[in-house]
Amino acid sequence: MNIFKTFSLIIALMTALSSLNGGEYDDIDWGVDYNDAVKIGEKSNKPIMVLITSKRCKWCNKLKSKTLSDDTIIERLNASFSTVEVTRKEDDYPYKKLRARAVPTIYFLGKDGKPLMRPVVGYWNIENFNSYLDDAERLAKKRQ
Repeated sequence: MNIFKTFSLIIALMTALSSLNGGEYDDIDWGVDYNDAVKIGEKSNKPIMVLITSKRCKWCNKLKSKTLSDDTIIERLNASFSTVEVTRKEDDYPYKKLRARAVPTIYFLGKDGKPLMRPVVGYWNIENFNSYLDDAERLAKKRQ
């Protein structure tokens, strides 16, 4: 087999294997910035999820690659939440409204932008993260 065919076969196998992992973090309908997510939340009558990360955070990367790449999580976030990721200590971080002493920190806000519950700090697996989504949805409905 020549090098071109071998290389093509390797690429095809890698593509096939990557599709078995399910969704990707980028499949979530992320808002452009915090203000955009709040506007979308108000218009769509959805609660808002704000993910606060930093550039070199290994737990942020694990949350993104494991939990937030799960197909059921992606579908649920896209259907029921207005979502945005902001980077702590950067221009898009709404530090006057939301505090993150550690990252990742997730705020669940009502469509009005006010917190629904205490912030969720750290990495959470799919099962536990679904539980937080349950709580946020229940509290958002209760507030309406």
